[in-house]
Amino acid sequence: MKIIKFSRVIWILFYLTVFFILLNNSLSYMDPDLGWHLRVGERILADKAVPNLETYNYPLSGRTWVDHEWLINAATYWIYRNLGYVALNVFFAAMVVAALIILNLIARKYAPRAGGFGIKNGIIFIILLQTLGVVAGLPHFGVRMQEITLLNLAILLLIMYHYQKNNNWKILLWLPLLFYFWANVHAGFLIGIFVMFFWAFIKLSELLLSKTFPATESGGGALKISWDKPAIKKIFIFSLFALTGAAATLLTPYGTRLYSFLEYYNEKSYLSLIQEWFPFYYLPIQHWQLLFFSLVAVAATVYSYAAFKKKSLKKISLWDVAVSIVFLALALKSKRHFPLLFAVSFPFLVGFFSSFFNLPNDDFLDKKWRKQFFIVKPYIILAFLIIMASKIIGSDFIADPFVYFKDKYPRDAVAFLKSNPRYDDLKLFNKYGWGGYLLWTLPERKVFIDGRLPMLPFAGRTFLEEYNEFFTEGKTADKLKRYNIGLILVPSKKKYYKLSWFEKYFLLIDEEKINRYDDHFKNYLEQADDWRRVYGDDTAVIYVKSR
Repeated sequence: MKIIKFSRVIWILFYLTVFFILLNNSLSYMDPDLGWHLRVGERILADKAVPNLETYNYPLSGRTWVDHEWLINAATYWIYRNLGYVALNVFFAAMVVAALIILNLIARKYAPRAGGFGIKNGIIFIILLQTLGVVAGLPHFGVRMQEITLLNLAILLLIMYHYQKNNNWKILLWLPLLFYFWANVHAGFLIGIFVMFFWAFIKLSELLLSKTFPATESGGGALKISWDKPAIKKIFIFSLFALTGAAATLLTPYGTRLYSFLEYYNEKSYLSLIQEWFPFYYLPIQHWQLLFFSLVAVAATVYSYAAFKKKSLKKISLWDVAVSIVFLALALKSKRHFPLLFAVSFPFLVGFFSSFFNLPNDDFLDKKWRKQFFIVKPYIILAFLIIMASKIIGSDFIADPFVYFKDKYPRDAVAFLKSNPRYDDLKLFNKYGWGGYLLWTLPERKVFIDGRLPMLPFAGRTFLEEYNEFFTEGKTADKLKRYNIGLILVPSKKKYYKLSWFEKYFLLIDEEKINRYDDHFKNYLEQADDWRRVYGDDTAVIYVKSR
Protein backbone atom coordinates (compact mmCIF):
# COMPACT_ATOMS: atom_id res chain seq x y z
CA MET A 1 0.00 0.00 0.00
CA LYS A 2 1.36 3.39 -0.98
CA ILE A 3 2.14 5.64 1.96
CA ILE A 4 0.99 9.27 1.68
CA LYS A 5 3.85 11.74 2.06
CA PHE A 6 3.76 13.60 5.32
CA SER A 7 4.05 16.90 3.47
CA ARG A 8 0.73 16.11 1.74
CA VAL A 9 -0.82 15.35 5.10
CA ILE A 10 0.35 18.77 6.26
CA TRP A 11 -1.30 20.47 3.28
CA ILE A 12 -4.58 18.64 3.89
CA LEU A 13 -4.57 19.47 7.60
CA PHE A 14 -3.57 23.08 6.92
CA TYR A 15 -6.40 23.78 4.51
CA LEU A 16 -8.93 21.98 6.69
CA THR A 17 -7.77 24.16 9.58
CA VAL A 18 -8.07 27.29 7.45
CA PHE A 19 -11.55 26.19 6.35
CA PHE A 20 -12.79 25.86 9.94
CA ILE A 21 -11.20 29.17 10.91
CA LEU A 22 -13.07 30.82 8.04
CA LEU A 23 -16.29 29.00 8.91
CA ASN A 24 -16.04 30.04 12.56
CA ASN A 25 -15.45 33.64 11.52
CA SER A 26 -18.33 33.56 9.03
CA LEU A 27 -20.79 32.21 11.58
CA SER A 28 -19.79 34.83 14.16
CA TYR A 29 -21.54 37.71 12.38
CA MET A 30 -24.05 38.48 9.65
CA ASP A 31 -23.20 40.81 6.81
CA PRO A 32 -25.62 43.78 6.67
CA ASP A 33 -26.25 43.15 2.97
CA LEU A 34 -27.23 39.49 3.27
CA GLY A 35 -30.94 40.29 3.47
CA TRP A 36 -31.10 42.18 0.21
CA HIS A 37 -28.92 39.61 -1.56
CA LEU A 38 -31.43 36.94 -0.57
CA ARG A 39 -34.45 39.05 -1.49
CA VAL A 40 -33.05 39.93 -4.91
CA GLY A 41 -31.97 36.33 -5.50
CA GLU A 42 -35.46 35.12 -4.65
CA ARG A 43 -36.96 37.58 -7.12
CA ILE A 44 -34.54 36.51 -9.87
CA LEU A 45 -35.48 32.85 -9.50
CA ALA A 46 -39.19 33.66 -9.31
CA ASP A 47 -39.19 35.98 -12.34
CA LYS A 48 -36.50 34.08 -14.25
CA ALA A 49 -35.07 37.46 -15.20
CA VAL A 50 -32.45 39.88 -13.92
CA PRO A 51 -33.61 43.02 -12.05
CA ASN A 52 -34.00 46.24 -13.99
CA LEU A 53 -36.36 48.55 -12.09
CA GLU A 54 -35.94 49.65 -8.48
CA THR A 55 -38.80 48.37 -6.32
CA TYR A 56 -37.28 48.25 -2.82
CA ASN A 57 -36.35 51.85 -1.92
CA TYR A 58 -39.31 54.25 -2.22
CA PRO A 59 -37.18 57.38 -2.93
CA LEU A 60 -35.77 55.56 -5.97
CA SER A 61 -38.97 53.90 -7.21
CA GLY A 62 -38.99 53.54 -10.97
CA ARG A 63 -35.25 54.15 -11.38
CA THR A 64 -33.31 51.56 -13.35
CA TRP A 65 -30.51 49.62 -11.74
CA VAL A 66 -28.04 46.93 -12.73
CA ASP A 67 -27.45 43.99 -10.42
CA HIS A 68 -23.88 43.07 -11.31
CA GLU A 69 -24.10 40.24 -8.74
CA TRP A 70 -27.31 38.71 -10.05
CA LEU A 71 -25.96 35.18 -10.55
CA ILE A 72 -24.30 34.89 -7.14
CA ASN A 73 -27.42 36.43 -5.55
CA ALA A 74 -29.57 33.74 -7.14
CA ALA A 75 -27.14 31.01 -6.06
CA THR A 76 -26.98 32.42 -2.51
CA TYR A 77 -30.76 32.39 -2.18
CA TRP A 78 -31.02 28.85 -3.61
CA ILE A 79 -28.45 27.48 -1.15
CA TYR A 80 -30.06 29.30 1.78
CA ARG A 81 -33.56 28.11 0.92
CA ASN A 82 -32.68 24.49 0.08
CA LEU A 83 -29.63 23.71 2.22
CA GLY A 84 -29.73 26.25 5.04
CA TYR A 85 -27.60 29.02 6.45
CA VAL A 86 -24.74 26.78 7.62
CA ALA A 87 -24.38 25.36 4.10
CA LEU A 88 -24.23 28.91 2.78
CA ASN A 89 -21.34 29.68 5.12
CA VAL A 90 -19.61 26.45 4.06
CA PHE A 91 -19.98 27.50 0.42
CA PHE A 92 -18.29 30.87 0.94
CA ALA A 93 -15.56 29.50 3.22
CA ALA A 94 -14.76 26.82 0.62
CA MET A 95 -14.51 29.57 -1.99
CA VAL A 96 -11.68 31.25 -0.09
CA VAL A 97 -9.90 27.94 0.53
CA ALA A 98 -10.07 27.18 -3.21
CA ALA A 99 -8.44 30.55 -3.92
CA LEU A 100 -5.67 29.78 -1.40
CA ILE A 101 -4.98 26.38 -2.97
CA ILE A 102 -4.69 28.00 -6.41
CA LEU A 103 -2.28 30.62 -5.03
CA ASN A 104 -0.31 27.78 -3.46
CA LEU A 105 -0.05 26.11 -6.84
CA ILE A 106 1.09 29.36 -8.47
CA ALA A 107 3.80 29.92 -5.87
CA ARG A 108 5.10 26.36 -6.07
CA LYS A 109 5.17 26.11 -9.86
CA TYR A 110 5.29 29.56 -11.37
CA ALA A 111 6.51 32.16 -8.86
CA PRO A 112 9.60 33.79 -10.41
CA ARG A 113 12.70 33.76 -8.26
CA ALA A 114 16.45 33.74 -8.63
CA GLY A 115 17.50 30.81 -10.78
CA GLY A 116 14.18 30.14 -12.48
CA PHE A 117 10.45 29.62 -11.99
CA GLY A 118 8.88 27.91 -9.00
CA ILE A 119 10.16 27.22 -5.51
CA LYS A 120 11.32 24.12 -3.73
CA ASN A 121 11.15 25.29 -0.13
CA GLY A 122 7.58 26.49 -0.33
CA ILE A 123 5.81 24.67 2.44
CA ILE A 124 7.03 26.91 5.26
CA PHE A 125 6.69 30.25 3.47
CA ILE A 126 3.34 29.38 1.95
CA ILE A 127 1.86 28.27 5.28
CA LEU A 128 3.20 31.32 7.10
CA LEU A 129 2.12 33.85 4.49
CA GLN A 130 -1.26 32.28 3.85
CA THR A 131 -1.94 32.09 7.58
CA LEU A 132 -1.08 35.78 7.89
CA GLY A 133 -3.26 36.60 4.88
CA VAL A 134 -6.23 34.69 6.26
CA VAL A 135 -5.98 36.20 9.75
CA ALA A 136 -5.54 39.70 8.30
CA GLY A 137 -8.43 39.16 5.88
CA LEU A 138 -10.98 37.80 8.38
CA PRO A 139 -12.86 41.14 8.56
CA HIS A 140 -13.52 40.77 4.81
CA PHE A 141 -14.45 37.08 4.80
CA GLY A 142 -17.86 35.56 5.48
CA VAL A 143 -21.02 35.35 3.42
CA ARG A 144 -19.85 38.19 1.20
CA MET A 145 -20.20 38.34 -2.57
CA GLN A 146 -16.76 39.85 -3.17
CA GLU A 147 -15.18 36.52 -2.25
CA ILE A 148 -16.03 35.28 -5.75
CA THR A 149 -13.72 37.99 -7.10
CA LEU A 150 -10.87 36.67 -4.93
CA LEU A 151 -11.38 33.20 -6.41
CA ASN A 152 -11.70 34.47 -9.98
CA LEU A 153 -8.60 36.63 -9.56
CA ALA A 154 -6.64 33.59 -8.36
CA ILE A 155 -7.80 31.64 -11.43
CA LEU A 156 -6.81 34.53 -13.70
CA LEU A 157 -3.34 34.69 -12.11
CA LEU A 158 -2.93 30.93 -12.61
CA ILE A 159 -3.77 31.27 -16.32
CA MET A 160 -1.37 34.20 -16.71
CA TYR A 161 1.54 32.58 -14.88
CA HIS A 162 1.07 29.36 -16.82
CA TYR A 163 1.15 31.28 -20.10
CA GLN A 164 4.15 33.34 -19.00
CA LYS A 165 6.19 30.25 -18.21
CA ASN A 166 5.05 27.79 -20.87
CA ASN A 167 4.11 30.17 -23.69
CA ASN A 168 1.14 27.93 -24.49
CA TRP A 169 -1.66 30.06 -25.95
CA LYS A 170 -4.27 27.31 -25.45
CA ILE A 171 -4.52 28.14 -21.74
CA LEU A 172 -5.78 31.59 -22.77
CA LEU A 173 -8.93 30.02 -24.23
CA TRP A 174 -10.26 30.02 -20.67
CA LEU A 175 -10.20 33.81 -20.45
CA PRO A 176 -13.51 34.50 -22.27
CA LEU A 177 -15.30 31.86 -20.19
CA LEU A 178 -13.79 33.18 -16.96
CA PHE A 179 -14.75 36.78 -17.67
CA TYR A 180 -18.24 35.93 -18.86
CA PHE A 181 -18.85 34.13 -15.58
CA TRP A 182 -17.09 36.85 -13.56
CA ALA A 183 -19.19 39.63 -15.12
CA ASN A 184 -22.36 37.84 -14.00
CA VAL A 185 -21.32 37.41 -10.38
CA HIS A 186 -19.44 40.53 -9.31
CA ALA A 187 -18.25 43.92 -10.54
CA GLY A 188 -14.75 42.90 -9.53
CA PHE A 189 -14.31 41.64 -13.09
CA LEU A 190 -13.04 45.17 -13.77
CA ILE A 191 -10.05 44.38 -11.55
CA GLY A 192 -9.41 41.33 -13.71
CA ILE A 193 -9.51 43.37 -16.90
CA PHE A 194 -7.06 45.85 -15.38
CA VAL A 195 -4.69 43.05 -14.32
CA MET A 196 -4.62 41.56 -17.84
CA PHE A 197 -3.80 44.80 -19.61
CA PHE A 198 -1.40 45.87 -16.89
CA TRP A 199 0.52 42.64 -17.53
CA ALA A 200 0.76 43.50 -21.21
CA PHE A 201 1.92 47.02 -20.34
CA ILE A 202 4.61 45.72 -17.99
CA LYS A 203 5.86 43.23 -20.55
CA LEU A 204 6.17 46.02 -23.13
CA SER A 205 7.99 48.08 -20.51
CA GLU A 206 10.39 45.20 -19.97
CA LEU A 207 11.18 45.23 -23.66
CA LEU A 208 11.96 48.94 -23.51
CA LEU A 209 14.04 48.49 -20.36
CA SER A 210 16.00 45.71 -22.01
CA LYS A 211 17.27 48.40 -24.38
CA THR A 212 18.68 50.28 -21.39
CA PHE A 213 19.68 47.42 -19.07
CA PRO A 214 21.55 44.42 -20.44
CA ALA A 215 19.83 41.05 -20.20
CA THR A 216 20.70 38.95 -17.14
CA GLU A 217 21.41 35.26 -16.98
CA SER A 218 18.39 34.50 -14.79
CA GLY A 219 16.08 31.75 -15.89
CA GLY A 220 13.07 33.66 -14.58
CA GLY A 221 14.34 37.24 -14.51
CA ALA A 222 12.15 39.99 -15.89
CA LEU A 223 14.74 41.79 -17.99
CA LYS A 224 16.09 38.81 -19.86
CA ILE A 225 13.56 39.48 -22.62
CA SER A 226 15.18 40.94 -25.68
CA TRP A 227 13.67 43.25 -28.27
CA ASP A 228 12.66 40.46 -30.66
CA LYS A 229 9.65 39.23 -32.54
CA PRO A 230 8.87 36.20 -30.31
CA ALA A 231 8.53 38.46 -27.27
CA ILE A 232 6.29 40.87 -29.16
CA LYS A 233 4.23 37.99 -30.52
CA LYS A 234 3.74 36.61 -27.00
CA ILE A 235 2.43 39.95 -25.76
CA PHE A 236 0.24 40.38 -28.85
CA ILE A 237 -1.39 36.96 -28.46
CA PHE A 238 -2.10 37.60 -24.79
CA SER A 239 -3.51 41.04 -25.52
CA LEU A 240 -5.78 39.57 -28.19
CA PHE A 241 -7.21 37.05 -25.75
CA ALA A 242 -7.45 39.75 -23.09
CA LEU A 243 -9.60 41.79 -25.46
CA THR A 244 -11.73 38.70 -26.11
CA GLY A 245 -12.17 38.21 -22.37
CA ALA A 246 -13.16 41.84 -21.89
CA ALA A 247 -15.60 41.58 -24.82
CA ALA A 248 -17.22 38.53 -23.22
CA THR A 249 -18.42 40.74 -20.37
CA LEU A 250 -20.75 42.46 -22.87
CA LEU A 251 -22.67 39.21 -23.40
CA THR A 252 -24.34 39.23 -19.97
CA PRO A 253 -28.10 39.90 -19.74
CA TYR A 254 -27.34 43.60 -19.19
CA GLY A 255 -25.15 44.03 -22.28
CA THR A 256 -23.38 47.39 -22.33
CA ARG A 257 -25.52 48.58 -19.40
CA LEU A 258 -23.34 46.42 -17.16
CA TYR A 259 -20.81 49.25 -17.16
CA SER A 260 -23.34 51.94 -16.27
CA PHE A 261 -22.43 51.84 -12.58
CA LEU A 262 -18.94 53.16 -13.34
CA GLU A 263 -20.24 56.71 -13.53
CA TYR A 264 -21.27 56.47 -9.87
CA TYR A 265 -17.62 56.24 -8.83
CA ASN A 266 -16.95 59.74 -10.08
CA GLU A 267 -18.32 60.85 -6.74
CA LYS A 268 -15.79 60.00 -4.03
CA SER A 269 -18.13 60.43 -1.06
CA TYR A 270 -18.34 56.66 -0.50
CA LEU A 271 -14.65 56.65 0.48
CA SER A 272 -15.48 58.58 3.64
CA LEU A 273 -19.01 57.30 4.32
CA ILE A 274 -18.84 53.49 3.91
CA GLN A 275 -16.61 51.77 6.46
CA GLU A 276 -15.16 49.06 4.23
CA TRP A 277 -13.96 51.73 1.80
CA PHE A 278 -12.08 53.64 4.54
CA PRO A 279 -8.26 53.96 4.33
CA PHE A 280 -6.10 51.65 6.42
CA TYR A 281 -5.54 54.27 9.13
CA TYR A 282 -9.25 54.63 9.96
CA LEU A 283 -10.67 52.81 12.95
CA PRO A 284 -10.92 49.93 13.44
CA ILE A 285 -7.27 49.53 12.52
CA GLN A 286 -6.44 46.04 11.30
CA HIS A 287 -3.05 45.29 12.84
CA TRP A 288 -2.39 42.08 10.91
CA GLN A 289 -3.06 43.92 7.68
CA LEU A 290 -0.46 46.50 8.65
CA LEU A 291 2.05 43.67 9.09
CA PHE A 292 1.23 42.28 5.65
CA PHE A 293 1.48 45.78 4.14
CA SER A 294 4.91 46.09 5.71
CA LEU A 295 6.12 42.81 4.19
CA VAL A 296 4.99 43.88 0.72
CA ALA A 297 6.51 47.33 1.15
CA VAL A 298 9.85 45.96 2.38
CA ALA A 299 10.06 43.38 -0.41
CA ALA A 300 9.14 45.97 -3.05
CA THR A 301 11.65 48.48 -1.65
CA VAL A 302 14.49 45.97 -1.61
CA TYR A 303 13.69 44.93 -5.15
CA SER A 304 13.46 48.53 -6.36
CA TYR A 305 16.87 49.21 -4.90
CA ALA A 306 18.26 46.04 -6.46
CA ALA A 307 16.77 47.03 -9.81
CA PHE A 308 19.46 49.70 -10.11
CA LYS A 309 22.16 47.10 -9.59
CA LYS A 310 22.62 45.25 -12.83
CA LYS A 311 23.76 42.09 -11.14
CA SER A 312 20.61 41.98 -9.04
CA LEU A 313 18.02 42.46 -11.77
CA LYS A 314 17.51 38.71 -11.97
CA LYS A 315 16.00 38.33 -8.51
CA ILE A 316 12.26 38.87 -9.07
CA SER A 317 10.22 39.81 -12.13
CA LEU A 318 9.21 43.39 -12.78
CA TRP A 319 5.58 42.27 -13.22
CA ASP A 320 5.35 40.79 -9.73
CA VAL A 321 6.75 43.82 -7.96
CA ALA A 322 4.80 46.31 -10.09
CA VAL A 323 1.40 44.69 -9.58
CA SER A 324 2.13 44.30 -5.85
CA ILE A 325 2.91 48.01 -5.54
CA VAL A 326 -0.27 49.00 -7.39
CA PHE A 327 -2.49 46.84 -5.19
CA LEU A 328 -0.61 47.91 -2.07
CA ALA A 329 -1.63 51.47 -2.91
CA LEU A 330 -5.25 50.35 -3.47
CA ALA A 331 -5.35 48.46 -0.18
CA LEU A 332 -3.89 51.40 1.73
CA LYS A 333 -6.49 53.65 0.18
CA SER A 334 -9.43 51.31 0.95
CA LYS A 335 -9.44 48.37 3.37
CA ARG A 336 -11.84 46.55 1.06
CA HIS A 337 -8.99 45.80 -1.35
CA PHE A 338 -6.81 43.89 1.11
CA PRO A 339 -7.80 40.38 -0.12
CA LEU A 340 -6.89 41.43 -3.66
CA LEU A 341 -3.49 42.69 -2.48
CA PHE A 342 -2.95 39.36 -0.76
CA ALA A 343 -3.74 37.43 -3.97
CA VAL A 344 -1.57 39.40 -6.40
CA SER A 345 1.40 39.83 -4.04
CA PHE A 346 1.48 36.25 -2.73
CA PRO A 347 3.65 34.76 -5.50
CA PHE A 348 5.92 37.80 -5.26
CA LEU A 349 6.40 37.45 -1.49
CA VAL A 350 6.96 33.70 -1.58
CA GLY A 351 9.49 33.99 -4.39
CA PHE A 352 11.19 36.97 -2.77
CA PHE A 353 11.72 35.40 0.65
CA SER A 354 12.60 32.04 -0.86
CA SER A 355 15.50 33.77 -2.60
CA PHE A 356 17.00 34.78 0.75
CA PHE A 357 16.55 31.62 2.79
CA ASN A 358 17.90 28.21 1.94
CA LEU A 359 15.28 26.10 3.67
CA PRO A 360 14.75 22.38 3.12
CA ASN A 361 12.33 21.47 0.36
CA ASP A 362 8.91 19.93 0.91
CA ASP A 363 10.36 16.43 1.10
CA PHE A 364 12.40 17.23 4.19
CA LEU A 365 9.54 15.86 6.27
CA ASP A 366 9.86 12.53 4.48
CA LYS A 367 13.56 12.09 3.70
CA LYS A 368 16.39 14.15 5.19
CA TRP A 369 14.81 14.71 8.58
CA ARG A 370 12.86 11.45 8.72
CA LYS A 371 14.45 10.22 11.94
CA GLN A 372 14.81 13.59 13.63
CA PHE A 373 11.28 14.55 12.75
CA PHE A 374 9.64 11.28 13.71
CA ILE A 375 8.83 12.41 17.24
CA VAL A 376 7.57 15.85 16.15
CA LYS A 377 5.14 14.63 13.49
CA PRO A 378 2.36 13.53 15.86
CA TYR A 379 2.50 16.89 17.65
CA ILE A 380 2.12 18.80 14.38
CA ILE A 381 -0.92 16.71 13.49
CA LEU A 382 -2.28 17.12 17.01
CA ALA A 383 -1.83 20.90 16.84
CA PHE A 384 -3.88 21.11 13.63
CA LEU A 385 -6.57 18.84 15.08
CA ILE A 386 -6.80 20.91 18.28
CA ILE A 387 -7.19 24.14 16.32
CA MET A 388 -9.86 22.58 14.13
CA ALA A 389 -11.70 21.15 17.13
CA SER A 390 -11.61 24.49 18.96
CA LYS A 391 -13.07 26.29 15.95
CA ILE A 392 -15.80 23.68 15.50
CA ILE A 393 -16.73 23.74 19.19
CA GLY A 394 -16.60 27.53 19.27
CA SER A 395 -18.94 27.92 16.30
CA ASP A 396 -22.68 28.45 16.63
CA PHE A 397 -24.28 26.56 13.78
CA ILE A 398 -27.08 29.02 13.21
CA ALA A 399 -30.35 28.09 11.55
CA ASP A 400 -31.72 31.63 11.12
CA PRO A 401 -29.23 34.51 11.37
CA PHE A 402 -32.05 37.06 11.13
CA VAL A 403 -33.28 35.81 14.50
CA TYR A 404 -29.96 34.92 16.08
CA PHE A 405 -28.20 38.29 15.72
CA LYS A 406 -30.84 40.23 17.62
CA ASP A 407 -28.27 42.41 19.41
CA LYS A 408 -27.09 43.98 16.14
CA TYR A 409 -30.28 43.94 14.11
CA PRO A 410 -33.84 45.05 15.03
CA ARG A 411 -35.45 41.61 15.35
CA ASP A 412 -37.91 42.58 18.09
CA ALA A 413 -38.66 45.95 16.52
CA VAL A 414 -39.62 44.18 13.28
CA ALA A 415 -41.91 41.89 15.27
CA PHE A 416 -43.53 44.97 16.80
CA LEU A 417 -44.19 46.49 13.37
CA LYS A 418 -45.67 43.25 12.09
CA SER A 419 -48.04 43.08 15.05
CA ASN A 420 -49.16 46.70 14.56
CA PRO A 421 -50.64 46.98 11.06
CA ARG A 422 -51.89 50.51 11.82
CA TYR A 423 -48.40 51.71 10.87
CA ASP A 424 -48.35 49.92 7.51
CA ASP A 425 -49.28 52.97 5.46
CA LEU A 426 -46.51 55.16 6.92
CA LYS A 427 -43.28 55.70 5.01
CA LEU A 428 -40.35 54.22 6.89
CA PHE A 429 -36.96 55.84 7.45
CA ASN A 430 -34.33 53.30 8.47
CA LYS A 431 -30.66 53.04 9.34
CA TYR A 432 -28.51 52.44 6.26
CA GLY A 433 -26.96 49.26 7.67
CA TRP A 434 -30.40 47.81 8.47
CA GLY A 435 -31.90 48.22 5.00
CA GLY A 436 -30.85 44.79 3.79
CA TYR A 437 -32.11 43.16 6.98
CA LEU A 438 -35.51 44.84 6.60
CA LEU A 439 -35.88 43.81 2.97
CA TRP A 440 -35.74 40.18 4.06
CA THR A 441 -37.60 40.31 7.37
CA LEU A 442 -40.18 42.94 6.42
CA PRO A 443 -40.74 42.29 2.69
CA GLU A 444 -44.19 43.87 2.63
CA ARG A 445 -42.72 47.31 3.29
CA LYS A 446 -40.42 49.48 1.18
CA VAL A 447 -37.41 50.97 2.94
CA PHE A 448 -35.69 54.31 2.56
CA ILE A 449 -32.23 52.92 1.83
CA ASP A 450 -30.23 49.69 1.76
CA GLY A 451 -26.73 48.71 0.69
CA ARG A 452 -27.31 48.30 -3.04
CA LEU A 453 -27.23 51.82 -4.50
CA PRO A 454 -25.41 54.17 -2.10
CA MET A 455 -23.45 55.89 -4.89
CA LEU A 456 -26.45 56.42 -7.20
CA PRO A 457 -26.73 60.08 -8.31
CA PHE A 458 -29.65 61.63 -6.43
CA ALA A 459 -30.77 65.20 -5.76
CA GLY A 460 -27.47 66.67 -6.94
CA ARG A 461 -25.40 64.34 -4.76
CA THR A 462 -25.15 60.61 -4.08
CA PHE A 463 -28.05 58.78 -2.47
CA LEU A 464 -25.91 58.01 0.60
CA GLU A 465 -25.06 61.69 1.00
CA GLU A 466 -28.76 62.51 0.85
CA TYR A 467 -29.36 59.93 3.58
CA ASN A 468 -26.66 61.51 5.76
CA GLU A 469 -28.34 64.91 5.44
CA PHE A 470 -31.00 63.62 7.86
CA PHE A 471 -28.38 63.56 10.62
CA THR A 472 -27.09 67.07 10.01
CA GLU A 473 -28.07 69.63 12.63
CA GLY A 474 -30.82 71.91 11.41
CA LYS A 475 -31.79 69.75 8.42
CA THR A 476 -33.65 66.86 10.05
CA ALA A 477 -37.13 68.44 10.07
CA ASP A 478 -36.97 69.54 6.42
CA LYS A 479 -35.76 66.14 5.24
CA LEU A 480 -38.46 64.26 7.12
CA LYS A 481 -41.09 66.56 5.69
CA ARG A 482 -39.75 66.38 2.15
CA TYR A 483 -40.11 62.59 2.00
CA ASN A 484 -43.35 62.53 4.01
CA ILE A 485 -41.83 60.11 6.50
CA GLY A 486 -44.14 58.94 9.27
CA LEU A 487 -42.15 56.06 10.81
CA ILE A 488 -38.53 55.92 11.94
CA LEU A 489 -36.50 52.86 12.91
CA VAL A 490 -33.00 53.62 14.21
CA PRO A 491 -30.55 52.22 16.80
CA SER A 492 -31.42 52.92 20.41
CA LYS A 493 -27.83 53.86 21.24
CA LYS A 494 -24.59 54.62 19.48
CA LYS A 495 -22.04 51.84 19.37
CA TYR A 496 -19.18 52.48 21.78
CA TYR A 497 -15.80 51.82 20.19
CA LYS A 498 -13.35 50.24 22.62
CA LEU A 499 -9.71 50.74 21.66
CA SER A 500 -7.02 48.10 21.89
CA TRP A 501 -3.87 48.72 23.90
CA PHE A 502 -1.96 49.24 20.65
CA GLU A 503 -4.34 52.00 19.58
CA LYS A 504 -4.35 53.60 23.03
CA TYR A 505 -0.70 53.54 24.00
CA PHE A 506 1.17 53.20 20.69
CA LEU A 507 -1.03 55.20 18.31
CA LEU A 508 -2.11 57.52 21.16
CA ILE A 509 -5.80 57.60 20.16
CA ASP A 510 -8.15 59.13 22.72
CA GLU A 511 -10.98 56.64 23.37
CA GLU A 512 -13.22 59.21 25.02
CA LYS A 513 -12.76 61.68 22.19
CA ILE A 514 -13.62 59.29 19.35
CA ASN A 515 -16.78 58.20 21.19
CA ARG A 516 -17.94 61.76 21.80
CA TYR A 517 -20.91 62.31 19.51
CA ASP A 518 -23.92 64.59 19.43
CA ASP A 519 -26.88 62.74 17.95
CA HIS A 520 -28.78 65.65 16.40
CA PHE A 521 -31.26 63.30 14.76
CA LYS A 522 -32.31 61.55 17.96
CA ASN A 523 -32.29 64.82 19.90
CA TYR A 524 -34.71 66.33 17.41
CA LEU A 525 -37.08 63.36 17.60
CA GLU A 526 -37.06 63.37 21.39
CA GLN A 527 -37.84 67.08 21.59
CA ALA A 528 -40.22 67.51 18.64
CA ASP A 529 -43.92 67.79 19.55
CA ASP A 530 -45.07 65.89 16.45
CA TRP A 531 -42.94 62.79 17.04
CA ARG A 532 -43.38 60.16 19.74
CA ARG A 533 -41.55 57.02 20.68
CA VAL A 534 -43.78 53.94 20.41
CA TYR A 535 -41.19 51.22 20.87
CA GLY A 536 -37.71 50.79 22.31
CA ASP A 537 -35.32 48.04 23.36
CA ASP A 538 -31.55 47.65 23.72
CA THR A 539 -31.12 47.49 19.96
CA ALA A 540 -33.69 49.68 18.25
CA VAL A 541 -36.20 52.45 18.83
CA ILE A 542 -39.27 53.35 16.75
CA TYR A 543 -40.75 56.83 16.40
CA VAL A 544 -44.12 57.65 14.85
CA LYS A 545 -45.26 61.03 13.57
CA SER A 546 -48.46 62.33 15.11
CA ARG A 547 -51.28 62.55 12.61
